[in-house]
Amino acid sequence: MGALHATAEFPNRPEAAYGARMLVRTVLAVWDCDDPEEVAALLTSEIVANAVRHAATTCRVRLNLEGDLLKVEVTDGSPALPLLRRPRPNDAGGRGLWLVESLARQWGAEPTPTGKAVWFSTVVRRRRAATR
Repeated sequence: MGALHATAEFPNRPEAAYGARMLVRTVLAVWDCDDPEEVAALLTSEIVANAVRHAATTCRVRLNLEGDLLKVEVTDGSPALPLLRRPRPNDAGGRGLWLVESLARQWGAEPTPTGKAVWFSTVVRRRRAATR
């Protein structure tokens, strides 16, 4: 089985993070994959929430699956790259990228011609072996 891809665009609205989480759950179900502890869904919603909060543009979520490695990329229209900072105990926010740092196999961010891309990779499980 070759690589699988799915893409969706979300408006700059708070509910975009929930929509992105549902996208990951739905696409992985169609691809017959499990997301252990829902890491992919959680991290996708964190990155989309950051895009909504800081970029003030639409964002695009792209899922790529090769074997058991899922790469999720979120692009938006802001050139400002995310900054991994250590939140203080009483800070109301600032923990999303720490979740990504802690739970993803890898993650990164890079500028694009129209803004930036923030991505992470994680392992998912195929429920059954490919039959082709």
